[in-house]
Amino acid sequence: MSVINRFQLFSLRGKLEASSWAGLITTAILTALLLLTAWTAGDVVRTARQTHQRVRIYTQLQAMVHEFERASYQQVREPSSDADREVARCASRIRALLEEAREPVSSSRDREVAGRVVQQGRAVLERFRDPARLVEQVNAKWRAFGSREALKEVNRISEPVTVLDSTLQNEIQQGDSEVAAATGRAQGLIGVAVVASLIGLLLAVGFSLTVHMLLRMRLRPGLAALESGAQAFAAGDLGHRIELSGRDELSRISTAFDAMATTVSEKQSTVREVQLGLERTVQLRTEQLQLANAKLSAADERRRAFLADVSHELRTPLTIIRGETQVALRTADQSDFDANEVLERILQQTRDLSRMVDDLFLIARAEGGGLPLEREMLDLHDIAGRVAADFSTVAGEAGGSIKIRAGQPAFALVDPGRLRRAMAALIENAMRHCQPGVNVQIEAYSSADVTVIAVSDDGPGIDPVIAPLLFERFRRGHTRGEGSGLGLSLVSALVEAHGGRAYLQPTSAGGTRAVMEFPVSSCAKAAA
Repeated sequence: MSVINRFQLFSLRGKLEASSWAGLITTAILTALLLLTAWTAGDVVRTARQTHQRVRIYTQLQAMVHEFERASYQQVREPSSDADREVARCASRIRALLEEAREPVSSSRDREVAGRVVQQGRAVLERFRDPARLVEQVNAKWRAFGSREALKEVNRISEPVTVLDSTLQNEIQQGDSEVAAATGRAQGLIGVAVVASLIGLLLAVGFSLTVHMLLRMRLRPGLAALESGAQAFAAGDLGHRIELSGRDELSRISTAFDAMATTVSEKQSTVREVQLGLERTVQLRTEQLQLANAKLSAADERRRAFLADVSHELRTPLTIIRGETQVALRTADQSDFDANEVLERILQQTRDLSRMVDDLFLIARAEGGGLPLEREMLDLHDIAGRVAADFSTVAGEAGGSIKIRAGQPAFALVDPGRLRRAMAALIENAMRHCQPGVNVQIEAYSSADVTVIAVSDDGPGIDPVIAPLLFERFRRGHTRGEGSGLGLSLVSALVEAHGGRAYLQPTSAGGTRAVMEFPVSSCAKAAA
């Protein structure tokens, strides 16, 4: 038996189908048995009817032959019209019975016996056609030879009757035997049919009880459990479990429903998690948008302030240039007019103005991502040394100093020109906004993530609250120095163009430390 057949045998459908097929087969067997019994009974009835008909004819024929024989002898002994009519009646009746015996029969034997009976019956009629002559023959034998010979003559004359009587007696006994045998067969089949009917009844009751038990003890409770489970699932109770035992269809449907509830519950949990994630993402994006919007608003404010500051910063040198030019025009015809002094002041203002415009264009290009960089793998100590050498004379004349802090090589992939410009801006910023004779220290070092170059001073320091704001354009602190307010903005733009960041922090001595960080990843790529 295959796995599928074994599995189907334990299924509810298999049990119901087996019960129905068993009931159908039992019904078919009982029906066939009853049909066979009915057919056999009919055959017995037909056989009994035919046999009874033959026995009746042969019995009547046997009796009529003897009656005909007596009537013939009576006619000879006591002649009369009544005796003649009786003989004629008996002969006519014998002829009629012989015709009935010749009717169609079912078997060849019966046809043969019927033919023999007809032939023997006609021989009897022929023998007793002249009974007087027969009586005379008997009397002659008796007179001539005595009673023994007369008796023999009587037996000879009665031989056709004896032969026909023997034939009829045998057929009557044969018919009785056939009827008895057919009746026995019918009784046996009836007994078998009764036993089979009782067995079929018991089987039908058993099959009915089996189906009833399956329906009552399995199907009805199983369907009720499935219905309650479906209602629970429809109501949202996905924790409900049907858990029908067994290995039939109902248990498999129960398992499928439970698995479906588990899957739907897991899907709902996933959907809730996704929904929460989406809500968190939307909230984060909203916060980012709000922050971006705030930044855009701040940028717009800075743009407005920038335009205002540019207008203000440009107005001062332009006003000075216009004023110096107007003074020069008015005093040009005077003998003590010194054109070189006026032109020098105008030239200085134009230099400051040109430098401010260059810084603005440089910052704009860096923030827009369009600042070209010619990077090289350099030790930042070398760049710091060159910049310190450029400013050492100016710092010494002011009573200050610029020193390089010794340390391990700190390599970074940078544009040396842009980096020198940023360091120069930091040194200029320290010398401009600190007291005369400020001391500046430059250090460079590498860590696991970044390479750092820092410019420290021993000035008065800055307020930590406003330190991040000083990297904005035209933003100045409360210091003694003058300037355009673009120095730190330029530094921040150049460092960010390298992928790093710039920030300010106080020193332990109370001054300010400007830090520029460059990512190590750039170094690794260059080294590779």
